[in-house]
Amino acid sequence: MLYRARRHDYPEEAGVELVRRLKFGMVVSIFEDELQFSHIPVLPDVVDGRLVRIRGHFARANPHWRALEADPRATIIFNGPNAYVSAQWYTPGHPAAPTWNYAVVHVSGLVRLAASEAETSEIVDDLVRLNEAELPAQWPLESYSPERRAALLPHIIGFELGVTAFDPKFKLSQTYADVDKRSAAAGLKSRGTDAAREIADLMLSTVSQDGSATGVDVTQRLREREEAARRGDGETTQKS
Repeated sequence: MLYRARRHDYPEEAGVELVRRLKFGMVVSIFEDELQFSHIPVLPDVVDGRLVRIRGHFARANPHWRALEADPRATIIFNGPNAYVSAQWYTPGHPAAPTWNYAVVHVSGLVRLAASEAETSEIVDDLVRLNEAELPAQWPLESYSPERRAALLPHIIGFELGVTAFDPKFKLSQTYADVDKRSAAAGLKSRGTDAAREIADLMLSTVSQDGSATGVDVTQRLREREEAARRGDGETTQKS
């Protein structure tokens, strides 16, 4: 299998961790020139730090699974925190414009639908166990009525997506000086929202060890990325 990971200014493992934390994504595919969308809870499977598979299930009343049966190519989008960053929060004289910082991951691959109710049932059980494990007290899965399970299983179908492309995108003003990152993070935290606090903490995680790193010219970085895109070297390909 070919595995492709984009080059970014933030560790790839942070993207894997975001997927594991969110466990909810938007499945996107195309069928007969029409885009298909489904928002579903998922189970990320990670091996040696790499996201290798994503499992979940569709309601059989959702026609998306039929579309994937015909064309299994799909991308799952995981939307993390995002927040507006005001230019007033940077140090005096900093030429930065207002912006919007965010964390998002796109995971692409081929979907295989579950071949049996037993396989779908296993996916459901794994999803429940994963999410119950985060609660102070767990609901005992074995207590669920076998009759109720038997009645519901025919109405869903499990799937797995084998990951072939992993694209984490963390826009956190990484190119700015440490002093500006800290100043903007303080402004974000003053807003008092969960998303703003999360983005602030992510920005602070990019501050250098001694906290004195200077920034780079943003327009120069944009020119470099545009040139890289023209050359077609914005991604790496590895065999796995």
